[in-house]
Amino acid sequence: MITPNALKHATALIFKALVAVSAASSVGVVFAQTYPDRPVSIVVGFAPGGAFDSVMRSVAEEMSKTLGQRVNVDNRPGAGGAIATQAVIAAAPDGHTLLAAGLQLGTGPHLNKVNYDPNADLTMVGQIVSVPVFLLVRTDSPVNDAKDLVALSKKNGNGVSIGSGGVGTTGHFGALMLETAINAPVVHVPFKGGAPGLLALMAGEIDAMFDQPSGVLQGLLQSGKLRAVAVMQSSRHPLTPNVKSAPEFGLTLETPLRGWQGLAVRTGTPPAVVQKLSAAIAAAVASPAFKKKMEQLDLELITTTSPEAFQKLYLSELTRWGAFIKKHKITAQ
Repeated sequence: MITPNALKHATALIFKALVAVSAASSVGVVFAQTYPDRPVSIVVGFAPGGAFDSVMRSVAEEMSKTLGQRVNVDNRPGAGGAIATQAVIAAAPDGHTLLAAGLQLGTGPHLNKVNYDPNADLTMVGQIVSVPVFLLVRTDSPVNDAKDLVALSKKNGNGVSIGSGGVGTTGHFGALMLETAINAPVVHVPFKGGAPGLLALMAGEIDAMFDQPSGVLQGLLQSGKLRAVAVMQSSRHPLTPNVKSAPEFGLTLETPLRGWQGLAVRTGTPPAVVQKLSAAIAAAVASPAFKKKMEQLDLELITTTSPEAFQKLYLSELTRWGAFIKKHKITAQ
């Protein structure tokens, strides 16, 4: 039987809890109204000059206009992006330190030991672009479809050599999928980044390469030094309509091969701040100048993203690529 005193005590505890929740919510709203009160940093886990860095510098410029504070890019390359991720998780959860989020967040924890919980420590803010992966060859290459790759593999004797930007990259995954799809030997040749691989391809040191769009790649394609013979997805990429899709090229992919880029924060950042950042991303994506820059890189803008949708994508990629890495027994070098 509940006594009057016990009921009174329980009621008091519930009231205190409700007051505490209300106060915390009010603090978050008030903080969001004054946020940001100083410059914001986007921490990028890769060196300056690449496509990832270019996207982040462009979005930082646009977000500065919306937020009313400078948005800087802080490059912290190394460990497949883990150094940058851990720097953001170590920062205060106040929205002033953002993470340049990409596919490395879905693959890195399965390749390297990380000092954070990938399922709980990051909150996605918004996706910015979807990133296609192209199969590239020299202009004088005989390769125009999957049958040509099989023929080249037989001609070489020891298989067709496929370059990538490194172990655990989309290019590496593409080489593994290609070997299964054409049922012929493929020799994966990892480089320390996309640029060295492209140079090796032009020099005839490898037969083909998987890579994502970048300023360097665009220059090589436009100058006629390289050709994109396929995009690793089920349909043609809207910005490169003359490049065959994987099925048109003759490939059945184990899983779609696309990258993505966006922004994330440390979990615990006030929801109102996350929403404010999401709105700033939406404004950036809607900017004609930003849209033009992304189209020049053959990157598809994501115009309907939300923190919830991006979080769902991130967690699904974490699961999908974890299973792929385990199946193919991929380990970091």
